[in-house]
Amino acid sequence: MIKIFSKLSILSSLILSILVGFTHMAQAEESDLNQFLWDNRLLLVFTPNIEDPRLGALIKELRQNTCGVQERDMLVFQIVKDLNVLTFNDRILPFDGQKLRETYRVENDTFATILIGKDGGEKLRSSKAISVSNIFDEIDAMPMRQDEMESRINACC
Repeated sequence: MIKIFSKLSILSSLILSILVGFTHMAQAEESDLNQFLWDNRLLLVFTPNIEDPRLGALIKELRQNTCGVQERDMLVFQIVKDLNVLTFNDRILPFDGQKLRETYRVENDTFATILIGKDGGEKLRSSKAISVSNIFDEIDAMPMRQDEMESRINACC
């Protein structure tokens, strides 16, 4: 009886350790955008509600320019108050929107668009509606983007 109890105790401890490990991994992933460093530029669109016309206009314009978005290695995140973080193609990701708001100092009832470069630095911030052409212009002026465009031209010739 003691051996069975001992084995159950060890097994339950092992299961608990695994669950705690997964919980810590999930929490680290919830607000950690570092996994995208050097591969993607991030456009974070914070909005107080999903019906915000500024969000709708920006998403519509982004969808009309998907080639430009892809060419610039952009990932677009919609961070809606009280909802999960959504990507541009409406997939729900396990990020904590509130933690992202805290990290980028965006109040819950505020609209903000923040462009994060591949190096993780904030490149553009606007609390007003912003056009995709302005975002593209900002990206295209970046030295890393200049290098990307140059290497793509050379690769074609």
